[in-house]
Amino acid sequence: MQVVEIVILNNTYKISCESGKKSHLLRLANSFDKLVGSVSQKTGGFGPEIFGFNDKSGTRWKLSAVPLGGYVKMLGDTNAASVPADQKELTEEENLYSFHTKPRYKKAAVVFAGPFANMILAVIAFTIFFSTAGYYRTPPVISDVIEGSAAKQAGLLPGDTITQINEHKIKYFEDISRVIMSNPKTRMEIKYSRNNEEHRTSLTPLTIESRDVFGNVIERETIGIISVNTLKQSSFLGAVSLSVSETYHTMCLTIKAIFQIIVGKRSASEIGGPIKIAKYSGQSAKKGFIMVVYLIAIISANLAAINLLPIPLLDGGHLFRYIIEAVIRRDLSLKYQKYEATFGAFILFLLMAIAISNDIRSLF
Repeated sequence: MQVVEIVILNNTYKISCESGKKSHLLRLANSFDKLVGSVSQKTGGFGPEIFGFNDKSGTRWKLSAVPLGGYVKMLGDTNAASVPADQKELTEEENLYSFHTKPRYKKAAVVFAGPFANMILAVIAFTIFFSTAGYYRTPPVISDVIEGSAAKQAGLLPGDTITQINEHKIKYFEDISRVIMSNPKTRMEIKYSRNNEEHRTSLTPLTIESRDVFGNVIERETIGIISVNTLKQSSFLGAVSLSVSETYHTMCLTIKAIFQIIVGKRSASEIGGPIKIAKYSGQSAKKGFIMVVYLIAIISANLAAINLLPIPLLDGGHLFRYIIEAVIRRDLSLKYQKYEATFGAFILFLLMAIAISNDIRSLF
């Protein structure tokens, strides 16, 4: 018996399908399955089935109760952690379609397809957002310096053009915010131009209370400078180019923020879960459809980055193991893979507990 499960969103209820006989769809997919292996389960959520039905091809679709994450179980997996089954226990046909009998590069391509789909969705959503709402291309020229700010103390003046912060080249004023956001509580070396002469100074951004686009009070880092008049654009090709860049930078910022939380440069209170996502989804809906699209882009880019982390059970963990196996030229033992899966499950459930705890605290 083959089992196929499908999920609409990674962090929603589980929808699965169970097939007792090979359907027409599976027959059409045979050639592809031989190349990369059949999907046994693709699941969002855990727990008992609360609703289900069989379609005309004999596929069982079901809704499960606990909306905590999701996973893909391929044919040949013993569990949701993708630990391979003993090949001796599989039939000849199951071995033919088993994911674990495929070459590593094919397995890596299948595993990478998930995060890549998130990247594509992020680029599409960002493109829709920037094409509709427009975007800014502001020269990095200072219009004004706020009294008492880090920039004022560092000697920056109106008319100065910031050209570099640490190792980051500055092309637009928006780049300044991105660099500051990704390097909290960090002393920064500023390179700037004044009267066609290059100067250098250093400063540490100050933390202030501000409000995000939805009106929520947040803490953010600032150096206390104001830009010249912004230049708004709405070119479709420009929006596509910016969307690719924004997806990349959002992913980098996500990975960097996680690392900074681990080393103590950021607070673990920044980690959010399904309640926080629901809150921002509701606030986005009130702002209009275009803000919902923007939130989809941010979440998709975040998911792509998180799934590529080298943590067991995540796609990045599988890719990391394939790299190790390619280097040592053999598969890692089933015993090691079981330990790896246990460790990965512990890390993910710990993160989940922190996220839900933060969500609950934010309600009070």
